[in-house]
Amino acid sequence: MSLTLELMNWVLDMVLQIIRELLGKVTMSSEPVNVNEFKALAERALPKMYFEFYAGGAEDEHTLKANEEAYQRITIRPRVLVDVSRIDMSTRMLGYSISSPIMVAPSGLHKLANPEGELATARAAAASNTIMILSFGSSYSVEEVAASCNAVRFFQLYVYKQRHVAANLVERAERSGYKAIVLTVDCPRMGRREADIKNRMIVSKQKNVEGLVSTEVDADGGSNLEAYVNSTLDPSLSWKFHT
Repeated sequence: MSLTLELMNWVLDMVLQIIRELLGKVTMSSEPVNVNEFKALAERALPKMYFEFYAGGAEDEHTLKANEEAYQRITIRPRVLVDVSRIDMSTRMLGYSISSPIMVAPSGLHKLANPEGELATARAAAASNTIMILSFGSSYSVEEVAASCNAVRFFQLYVYKQRHVAANLVERAERSGYKAIVLTVDCPRMGRREADIKNRMIVSKQKNVEGLVSTEVDADGGSNLEAYVNSTLDPSLSWKFHT
């Protein structure tokens, strides 16, 4: 049980550090103590379009709800009469030491929440001694995030229809010191995110592909982000791809 509490405290401390970096001056009447309260804080701080982009899912959000319910079913078996006076949650990921088996997953457009965007997230991950996986859709370039602080980080890669774009991103990530490429293949087409369509979500400048891919797309009155993703990522990618 003590290990469980230690783990939860570590997670909350890390999330709080990230939220503080991103949301700056916005405060609650008392310090947030769980993830739901962080979400409520973000809803107060962000424009409706941006909050629903971060918090929402596709279609009727069945997958989003199923993921949340799956986490609720996870329990940690308590063990009694075990020495927990010294707890060490550190582990290694691809040979790199991190303080806990928890990393910062790739998510894009952090600058919608705060002008420092992924730079703030990178600093928070470094302060928590864990690994940040920088999204291909980050608001700041791979070079800018790499220069923000000294830390181990990975880079997320989607495969573009124009193969030279993916090659360019890999080469730049390697030059900037990223230690691994996290290839993401779960998005042959972007899900129909209804909140983004209603809000007419606008895709911000994509620093990582600036000069390589145009963000000027015809959204036909819907989500500019959905139109951009579906026009640039390769829906034909499969196990048959070799070159």
